Amino acid sequence: MHESIYIAASAGLKQSRKMEMIAQNLANVNNTGFKRDALVFKEMMPPFPPDAGNEEAKNALLSPEKSNKNVSYVGITDYYTDFSPGALKNTGGSLDLALDGEGFFKVQTPDGPRYTRNGNFRLNTAKQLVNQNGNQVLDLNDGPIVIDAPGEISIDGEGSVSVGTGLANTTITNIKLVNFENKKFLEKVGDGLYRHTGSPEDELEAVGTKTRQGFLENSNVTAVEEMTEMIGTLRIFESYQKIIQSIDSMNDQSVNTIGRVG
Repeated sequence: MHESIYIAASAGLKQSRKMEMIAQNLANVNNTGFKRDALVFKEMMPPFPPDAGNEEAKNALLSPEKSNKNVSYVGITDYYTDFSPGALKNTGGSLDLALDGEGFFKVQTPDGPRYTRNGNFRLNTAKQLVNQNGNQVLDLNDGPIVIDAPGEISIDGEGSVSVGTGLANTTITNIKLVNFENKKFLEKVGDGLYRHTGSPEDELEAVGTKTRQGFLENSNVTAVEEMTEMIGTLRIFESYQKIIQSIDSMNDQSVNTIGRVG
């Protein structure tokens, strides 16, 4: 088969992968604390080095021994999450919290500690502060936060939790806010949670980050931008489809013409 078909197919499949990612971003446009994902494309020249990072990109490439070294394919060199902040939405809920700055809330799940920007919290039957899936929000000592005293719940910018008003105000504990210098080790696991795959020592204090009581953070997905990107991606994908059809048509004509001459 003509190698140009492989080249166009490699590019078309990567645009298809990009389309899936855009659709995922749009599906989560209204999810609290969601961070958009993106791809980085790379030119790949034969022979292809044994690079594990590019293995997924090689599903439409002609094998190196059969490939022309003067051509280039399209590969995916990076997959990343855009951790830029989303706009804050005023809800007025006493247990709704948003983070003003970098960092994450730390919660305890059955599968271990996880991290989230979704501060839509509540109290469970044991008066523990939990997220909407019942996972415990952790304090500075990685323990659960129990709010069993009567009165108004207040959470200041430092994450200090107190109950009551005036002289009857009692400080209970502090919510733990963490950050990571290298966020490449954060992996999405669903429900707005991230799993850290690096060393436990990479977990740092979220310096300068403030908690905002009565607010939630919107996703950082801009629907208009994603739709524009989707239209452009679809047009590029269709262009590669037409290229493959044209090459196939030329090959068919060549075979038929040679057959008549013979």
